[in-house]
Amino acid sequence: GKTVGVLDADIWGFSIPRMLGMPDRLEAQKVDGRDKPMIIPNERKVGNGVLKVVSTGMLVEDEGTALMWRGLMLTKAVEQFLNDVQWGHLDYLVIDMPPGTGDVQMGLARMLPRTDLLIVTTPAVSAQKVAIRAADMARRSFLRVAGVIENMSSFECDHGESYALFGTGGGQALADEIGVELLGQVPIEPTVAAGGDAGEPVVLAGIGKAAEVFSRIATRIIEDTPDNSDMAGCSARDEDAGVGVTVRRSPDLQA
Repeated sequence: GKTVGVLDADIWGFSIPRMLGMPDRLEAQKVDGRDKPMIIPNERKVGNGVLKVVSTGMLVEDEGTALMWRGLMLTKAVEQFLNDVQWGHLDYLVIDMPPGTGDVQMGLARMLPRTDLLIVTTPAVSAQKVAIRAADMARRSFLRVAGVIENMSSFECDHGESYALFGTGGGQALADEIGVELLGQVPIEPTVAAGGDAGEPVVLAGIGKAAEVFSRIATRIIEDTPDNSDMAGCSARDEDAGVGVTVRRSPDLQA
């Protein structure tokens, strides 16, 4: 029953429109109280809730079109998605980040200094070492790391045997090193990829271990999120709408 904004900040590697089954292009229209037209996010009903989504993938003609932007253009694009989108009331704003600690990450840390960071890694040591740089960036930017999620943790075959294809313990080791909780370990399941390709996330069907893990992670994030009354000084607070927006970042830091 929540209203959740999704900002796809992976400007070059956008995938949110396909994964959520939302290919329609974004449009702008005149909004009362604004001097210029505002971008209207695309919406999708999920149960009793609503997703409001913006992505550069909703601006290009097709998925194969490359966006050859860098530096200031990247930062300006994300800033426009924050300031020039008619988000309306939001319970949460989730920002999907590109890998690394580049212009987009540094720009968002400056624009939204009171956000929480969710770090996604795989069990492999190489991925863990990449992900810890995001935690270091958060520390230097005075951002809170809300937890670690381990993706592709293991594969379970039909006869019940589990195989750690990318090693074991990377997510927990990363969480221990930066002093946060491991929020969940998402197993490898073909249905996850198939659901993303078809625009029907596996968690909506609620079938399989991966769907269960995703649901538990979401519940833990909600339980850990302050309500609006605790966010009076937050820079992500929309004073015009009178609501607090908690921003959760989900950088895709995989090997």
